[in-house]
Amino acid sequence: MKRQRRPELGKWLLYKMFRNNAHCRPYLPPTKVLSKTTLREMLSLYSSVYVKPVAGSRGRGVMRVVARDDHYQLHVENQSEKTFSSFSKLFHAISIQTAKKRYIVQRDARLAHINGRPFDVRVMLQKDEHGEYQCTGICAKVAGPHSAVTNVARSRGYVLTLESALERAFGMSPSKQNELRKELVGLGFAAARHMESYQPYAEIGLDVGIDQKGKLHFLEINTGPSHALFRHKETAAMYKTIQEVARKRRRAFAKRRANRTA
Repeated sequence: MKRQRRPELGKWLLYKMFRNNAHCRPYLPPTKVLSKTTLREMLSLYSSVYVKPVAGSRGRGVMRVVARDDHYQLHVENQSEKTFSSFSKLFHAISIQTAKKRYIVQRDARLAHINGRPFDVRVMLQKDEHGEYQCTGICAKVAGPHSAVTNVARSRGYVLTLESALERAFGMSPSKQNELRKELVGLGFAAARHMESYQPYAEIGLDVGIDQKGKLHFLEINTGPSHALFRHKETAAMYKTIQEVARKRRRAFAKRRANRTA
C-alpha cells in the first residue's frame, strides 16, 4: 500500500517555531515574509537571497535573486536567467511568479558544491516500535545540472552518502566527517524534540545546508519525508533500515490499538 504523506507545515510557521529554540536558532538562516520592503532589506544585507513558497513545494517555485553593482539577476527553476536594471522591475517580475501565494525571502546559505553543483543534507528521524526517535539515515542531495534546487527528482540530481559528499566537496578527513555527522544528528534530535512539544510525528526529515566554510544551516523540515530518497545504490543499507523501522512501528501501533479495543 502506498504510504500517505502528512501535510507539510509552512516554512514561515516553522521558522517562527524554531527561532525560539536555543539549540536550533543558531542554524536558522535569516528569513522574512516576502514583500517589496523585505526583499529590498534582505538584498541590501546579503546581496543573494532565495524566494520560496511558504507551502511545501519540493523545489517548485523557488527563485534565487542576486544584487549586483548595477543590476539584479533572477533565476527561476527551469527558466533562463533574467537581468533587471532596477529593483522595481525585478520585484514586478517576482510578483508575477508569486501571485496569489505566500512566499518567504531567505538569505542564500551559499551551499558547498560538488563538481559545480550545490548540495544539502537530509537527516531522517523515525520513531521506533517503542515511540523513541532514531536517526535512521543521512544522505547528501546534489542538485542537477544548471539547477540551484537540491530536490533530486525535480532537478535530475543524485544522492551520495554524507561521507562521500564531504570528501568530494572539502577533502574532509574521516575524523572531521564524524564530527559533522554528530552535529547533524544532534540538530536532528533537537528539532524532533521541539516538534514533539507541538504535535507528535512518526517521522521527520531535516534539510540542512553546508556552506562553503563547512557551517550548517537548517533550511527546512519535512513531516512526511520520502523514503524513496534513500533508495539508491549508495544508501541502500539506510533505505532497508528506514523501511524496517517503519514496519516495526506500524505493527507495534496496530497491536496496541487492537489491545485497547479488545
